[in-house]
This record gives sequence, C-alpha cells and structure tokens, in this order.
Amino acid sequence: MSSNIIPKNKAQIFHKKALEFQKVGKHDEAIEYFDKALEFEPNNAELLYDKAISFQMLLRFDNAIEYYNKSLKIDPNNFGAFINKGLCLSSPNINRQEDALLCFDKALMLLPNDLGALSLRGYALDNIGRYREAIDCFDKILEIQPREVNSILNKGFALSHLGKYDEAIAYFDTVLDYEPNNFFAMQLKQEAVKSMKRDFLR
Repeated sequence: MSSNIIPKNKAQIFHKKALEFQKVGKHDEAIEYFDKALEFEPNNAELLYDKAISFQMLLRFDNAIEYYNKSLKIDPNNFGAFINKGLCLSSPNINRQEDALLCFDKALMLLPNDLGALSLRGYALDNIGRYREAIDCFDKILEIQPREVNSILNKGFALSHLGKYDEAIAYFDTVLDYEPNNFFAMQLKQEAVKSMKRDFLR
C-alpha cells in the first residue's frame, strides 16, 4: 500500500514527522526526516527553511546558513530566513556582523516596522561601531513602544560607546524605574559612572 503513495504525499509525511521531532527538540532525528522529504522535493523552500532551523538549534550555524541560503534562493521574500540567517552570522562562533546586518536590512525591506528586526539591526550596528545609526534604530522602536526596556537599555549602551555617559545613565535609570532588579542596567550604569569619573579626572 505504501509503495503507491505519490512522491508529494511522501514528502508531506516525512516533513510532518520531522516537524514533530523538531517540536520536542529532537533535531538530529528531525534532520533525518527533512532529508527523506527533500529526496522527493529538493526545491521545497519550506523544507529547506525548516531543516535550517534544526541546524541552528543544534548550533551548527554553518549548516544552517547553507540551508537558509538554499531556501532564500527559491523564496527570496522569507522574512524569517533573513532574520535567522542574520542571527547565525552574528553568533560568537561566526561573528560576521556586517553580513548579519545585511540580512536584517533585507528583512526590514520586507517588514519595515518590525520591532524585532529593528532591534537586531540596532544591535548589529552597535557591534560594528556604528553607534549613531544603532541609536536611530532604538529610537524608531521607542517611538512605537516607549516603554520597550531592551531598546532603552541598548540605546543607553550605545550612548556609553559615544562617551555620552550622563545621557546613558539617564537611560539606565529609566530601565531601573521599570525593572528595579535589571542586572544589566545596574552593571552598565556602574560602568558608565566609572567612565564618567575617569574622563572628569583627566
């Protein structure tokens, strides 16, 4: 009976099984079933994308990037593929921040006001020293969500990099008003205060 199943249905069956494994964190098993599905539909962008996700969850970033690229070649409007590829590229093991930034830029071309993509773009810009542009990203987010704590924190961090410690401290204080136990805000504020004192004593 199973030998009469048409290839497309076989691909769907294997894809479904792969997603079941993926859902419970069994990514090695998921990849095996993605491979079985891809034998029948090698140019299925969704399959390639889903397989990339399992590689990413296994921290096999080079493999994940390879499959995100394959998926994007077929479906160049996959917002999630650009975001996830950018996250792989910006990981410490890969550390290709400029390439990650290009991915986030392409994602924002598809969804210009996506707050997650704006935040990732800002973080990538900060990582490569383009602090003013990073601040612009965080400002765009804060125009939409004025109490978005991570963006307030990241803007303060970027201001610290520019040597604007008093402004940075004000942003860290705002975070602490919202979240008094925010460890990162406390630590970054302490570092900004120390830096400001060093500059004052010079």
